[in-house]
Amino acid sequence: MLRWMAARGALRMPFAPERAPSMVLRRALVTTPAARQEQGTHAPRLTDAAAYPFAAHVVTRSHEAPRPDSVRPPPQKTNDPSRGVMRRVDGHLTAEIDPDEKIARLFSRRSPECVPPGSILLVESYLSASKTNTTTFSGVLIAVRRAGIATSFVLRAIAHKLGVEARFHAYSPMIKEIRVIQRADARKGEHGLQRTRRAKLYYMRRRDDRRVNAVANIVKQYRASEMQQAERARKQQKPQAKKKK
Repeated sequence: MLRWMAARGALRMPFAPERAPSMVLRRALVTTPAARQEQGTHAPRLTDAAAYPFAAHVVTRSHEAPRPDSVRPPPQKTNDPSRGVMRRVDGHLTAEIDPDEKIARLFSRRSPECVPPGSILLVESYLSASKTNTTTFSGVLIAVRRAGIATSFVLRAIAHKLGVEARFHAYSPMIKEIRVIQRADARKGEHGLQRTRRAKLYYMRRRDDRRVNAVANIVKQYRASEMQQAERARKQQKPQAKKKK
């Protein structure tokens, strides 16, 4: 009985002076602004630096208005700032990684330069975080998953008579460059790769397709044309350098 009374009396004791400020701050953050005015306290809000004293290293992002020619969807307007947080964070991250919207124009449905499925792409990516060595992979675009900062796409090619696929995250820092070698936007009777009626070309896994078999030859032609253009540029620079001398 005495132990029970002592425990009950300890619960009714006032808080210790060293713990009182933290409890007052916690209570002020939980209450609403109207309640704070009624109580007569001036506790800092969540946006103030004093409300979060250990977040001085956190980088704050400004809410910048999108460009008039932007292909990204505008952020959803909400009455409460606590709603739609992930969409705003996604928009800020994509704007930081891709400020020129080069990647967004390749995979956004709102862009007129959107790469259609069936096109041939060449991806140059880094092998390590040091970004010293790179590797390339080329293939047919068979699928695109549009998920904001988590947007990814799948390329399929044939290596040593075996089907090979690679999935790349479009906004990954390990990707150096994405090149469009040939677009699949030609209609019947036109020269080039024809359009596909499907958005996902998974049927290429069950049977061989001309596009997948022709990837190696198209890439060779593309690289040969690049070499010729580089040689022409060098020849044009040499006479100009001689004239300056």
